[in-house]
Amino acid sequence: MGIPYLSLAVSEEKLGDSAPVLFQDGIVNGMRSAKDLGFTGVEIHIRNPGSLDVDALLEAEKELGIKICAVGTGLEYSLNKLCFTSEDAGVRRKTAERFKEHIDLARKLKASVFMGLCRGTAPDYGSRQTYLERFAEEILPVQKYADEKQVILTLEPIAYYMTNLLNTVDECLEFMDRPGFENLELLLDSHHMYLEDKDMYGEAFDKCAGKIGHFHVSDSNRRHPGAGNVDFDRIAVKLKEMGYDRPVSLEVLPQPSGTEASQRCMDWMKRHW
Repeated sequence: MGIPYLSLAVSEEKLGDSAPVLFQDGIVNGMRSAKDLGFTGVEIHIRNPGSLDVDALLEAEKELGIKICAVGTGLEYSLNKLCFTSEDAGVRRKTAERFKEHIDLARKLKASVFMGLCRGTAPDYGSRQTYLERFAEEILPVQKYADEKQVILTLEPIAYYMTNLLNTVDECLEFMDRPGFENLELLLDSHHMYLEDKDMYGEAFDKCAGKIGHFHVSDSNRRHPGAGNVDFDRIAVKLKEMGYDRPVSLEVLPQPSGTEASQRCMDWMKRHW
């Protein structure tokens, strides 16, 4: 069993060292940096899919031998304030429209699309179920559109400090059991799992075998493997045991620098794949 793409996060925008994106000086430049470090893929974090030159990205893939394996949508929330659970129906509608644009882009790139922060957050714990129902209602047409375009959407369990909706693997799996979400897959992130899942090296993984579409490498402090408390060797063993053969991608803070953090992660990846 092998991992097809050892990947890292890149963006067009300058996001600063508090954003878990390693190379922020343009997507193609980031692809070149990834290539130089031995990576075989990237995930692109973008705020407007319509602003990209798709032909140029496809040409860069071919020239560099680097695959764009996923489209990250978190900037739509953090920079554009788009959200599927907004109180404003117009914002919810715009969010759905923009996600369809991401799906169209992903189809051309043969990539998956992340569904993360754009779920928003409930104003208090007592209203979580109401907001989850709204989220499900709003994304169902988006999921149907992705199915028609044969693009995989991946839902990410996200830690409490960023949202109070769908924090754990169990919560996401229960959500995915709803009719219409049969093709929705999981995006697991070791940072969020460390904070939210009771048995991240065992039961949390075992429950979602065959349902993981993408895996994020990120330590407990959001830095590169070895900078925090996550046991990445145990994670690698678990992924092998599960027969996981989708991208493993580095989404960490660019500290002490994007290059150094990436190199430290690649050293871990090479030991296992």
